[in-house]
Amino acid sequence: MKRHESQTAVNPSRSGFSLIELLVVIVIIGILMSLILPALSGARYRAQVAAVSTEITQLDQAIASFKSKFGVEPPSSLLVPASAAGWTAADRQKVLRIWDQFDFSNCGGFSYPAAPIHLNGAECLVFFLGGLNSGTPTSATLIGFSKNPRTPWSFTGENRDLPFYDRFDPDRMVDLDADGVVEFLDSLPGQTTPYLYFSSQGKSYRKTNGAATLDDFDVHGGMTNAKDMSSIYVGSDGKTPERASSFQLVSPGIDGLYGLGGTISSDALTGTRAAEADNITNFSGGLMKK
Repeated sequence: MKRHESQTAVNPSRSGFSLIELLVVIVIIGILMSLILPALSGARYRAQVAAVSTEITQLDQAIASFKSKFGVEPPSSLLVPASAAGWTAADRQKVLRIWDQFDFSNCGGFSYPAAPIHLNGAECLVFFLGGLNSGTPTSATLIGFSKNPRTPWSFTGENRDLPFYDRFDPDRMVDLDADGVVEFLDSLPGQTTPYLYFSSQGKSYRKTNGAATLDDFDVHGGMTNAKDMSSIYVGSDGKTPERASSFQLVSPGIDGLYGLGGTISSDALTGTRAAEADNITNFSGGLMKK
């Protein structure tokens, strides 16, 4: 029997990558990720800023509806006293511009608090656009105002002016000073500082020095707290407020800081004013510093 022998050279096919090839692939992926992730992060941030800008526009419109109803924009600072005798002439005037028959003897139908309550600009924004809170600070239910001009702050009665802004998200309500009056956070992730509202009504744009001064800048405890505003935003002349005859709405941005305020200049928003660069307002068309 003839033996047939066949010798064939064995060249096994390659499978997988060599270590060097794997390292090259990893490096390429790393480079691509370093290029793509910042772009994705930037796009996400721009979308978040756009959402806040849209919300500010909606708040603008709600304030316009309030003015259409009452003839004036809401004040951005109001001191509600502990008794009828405590009302100041200035605060009476702010209330009477809105409700000309307001009954100060019983606080317009609202039970007097145990101590005076200062509604700052952040609180005035929610109170005047949303109305009375029939819930709690941690679970707010805003029910507007009674249409009775003597007792608009009454919780009872079905005949009511409904909230001028019905998109106050209870999950974004806070009560930073624990006085029972809520503030409203913007939708930026992790936000802890509320929208701030400055109204020119009743000359509330004016700010005076002194630790005891109550004004619409006082959100985190007053002028001695670095998180509070030091000045409203003004134009290039250094004294005329932006939107001088109406109001300013300010989101503190992703860092949760309002900043020093003052003259608007993108070039100036560095150093001690860097915190303002990411503020979003109703007069800057989005971010303060583009």
